[in-house]
Amino acid sequence: PLLANLRAGAWYAPPALRLGTCYFKSTDGHAGTWGFSMTRLNWHAAMMAAEKGGLVIVDATRRGKRFPDSLCKTIPIWCAVLNLLAEIEPGGIPGGHL
Repeated sequence: PLLANLRAGAWYAPPALRLGTCYFKSTDGHAGTWGFSMTRLNWHAAMMAAEKGGLVIVDATRRGKRFPDSLCKTIPIWCAVLNLLAEIEPGGIPGGHL
């Protein structure tokens, strides 16, 4: 499944191919701010990844950067937190991990 990150990825993910959107903000992982946003849980993305065995998130960044901050900081933090929750409460996420 393909999801477009609403910050910039919606421009690059063709509507006919995407199953939905998600919202990962790059500042959640900026400058050593290793926090988890409770306002942007993206639970639907977690459930889709667990049910389908993964997913693709499309995002973009400005010229000169290799990867968007959301893909190298925010989403890895999100995965780590949700995996920890799945380990604590295995019945909470289908398959027990993301």
